[in-house]
Amino acid sequence: MSDNVIPLPRDDALPGTLSGFMERFPDDEACAAFLRLWRYGEEGFACPRCGGTSAWFLPSRHLDECTACHKQVSLTSGTIMHRTRKPLRLWFLAMFLFVVSKQGISAVNLSRQLGVSYPTAWTWLHKLRRAVSGRPKTQLHGVVEADETWEGGLRKGQPGRPKVSEKSSLVAAAVEILEPRGFGRVRLASLADGSAASLGEFLSTNVESGSVLRTDDWRSYRKPAAAAGYEHVAYNLSKIEQAAHEVLPGSHRVFSLLHRVLLGTYQGAVSHKHLPSYLAEYEFRFNRRKSRSRGLLFQRLLSAVVAATPAFYWQILGRPDAKTPLRAAA
Repeated sequence: MSDNVIPLPRDDALPGTLSGFMERFPDDEACAAFLRLWRYGEEGFACPRCGGTSAWFLPSRHLDECTACHKQVSLTSGTIMHRTRKPLRLWFLAMFLFVVSKQGISAVNLSRQLGVSYPTAWTWLHKLRRAVSGRPKTQLHGVVEADETWEGGLRKGQPGRPKVSEKSSLVAAAVEILEPRGFGRVRLASLADGSAASLGEFLSTNVESGSVLRTDDWRSYRKPAAAAGYEHVAYNLSKIEQAAHEVLPGSHRVFSLLHRVLLGTYQGAVSHKHLPSYLAEYEFRFNRRKSRSRGLLFQRLLSAVVAATPAFYWQILGRPDAKTPLRAAA
């Protein structure tokens, strides 16, 4: 058994191509070694019982066994892979496909590529979305555009902003505008309605006080902008000769790309309940669109996976019997 002692990796080079991934992570042991580095840091494995720094890896159970006292420690415990029965390499491949697909990857496509069932692929993708949604965020600053759009279609005959329904969701966006041209980071949220309270909470959470806030002349922006101390620039689109996408190009570009992803990759099948997790995924991709390395994105995702709390199938579904002790799906 001494031949199975795993040396801790000391390099953080990550693959940017599928062939590079296959070479970097040929088996569960290689994945476990890299995951161990993220869980324990540069110090490496540390036995919670005796403090030993050497361990055997038991791939069938995702456990590290201390070579000194034989204490077994789970590598996946407390992460989104908590209680998983699938190989680590399969999880790593799912994470890699998640970050290299610029338009996202559907559960149907992921299930085909991994050779797992559709429910497993669907659950894994939602777990990864939960992981990226939990990453710490800093507020936008400088010149920021804010606007809203509808996903799922509009209800005709309603003056002003229509109400959220089971088939339509209100999505707010705030986008940094870079001078002289270009866009910076984006923040997205699914809102209950277009009221001043809802928009005010979104803005105060995501936009730094003192920023220049550009919006249309919807009245729900006025009080929140004044309360948060923004320099508010409101455009009355009915009185100017420019179109909305010309006045607020950043938010409309974001919404256009978002519509394309939801309709193209996910075939418009995103429910109102799960929309926030899809927005978190889109936000994660958009804010890293200029990254030159897919490997760096894989590293960002893996750090989120390790830091995230476990998410079980019944929690993702929002079942009312959430206290029932069920095993995690997959």
